[in-house]
Amino acid sequence: TSKVNRKAVRLARLAEQELAEVSTGISSDTGSQFEEEGTMAEDNPPPPPRRTMGDYCRRTDAGQISMGFQPANPVTFDIKNT
Repeated sequence: TSKVNRKAVRLARLAEQELAEVSTGISSDTGSQFEEEGTMAEDNPPPPPRRTMGDYCRRTDAGQISMGFQPANPVTFDIKNT
């Protein structure tokens, strides 16, 4: 159906965007700036970026998609009937 086709196109587009992000990140690290910094970059790698709402439900592996929203610090609460 058309809904399945649209979903496949959307997932393919997301995968291409993620591959482009990964390839641009790797190429910028191997530039001349990295050579000038020397051992400073090797000792302290930058922390990973904090996840936002847009990062959830994206493709994490080649064949796996993370589904749903999982907050970083979930709050537990009880619902009481009165």
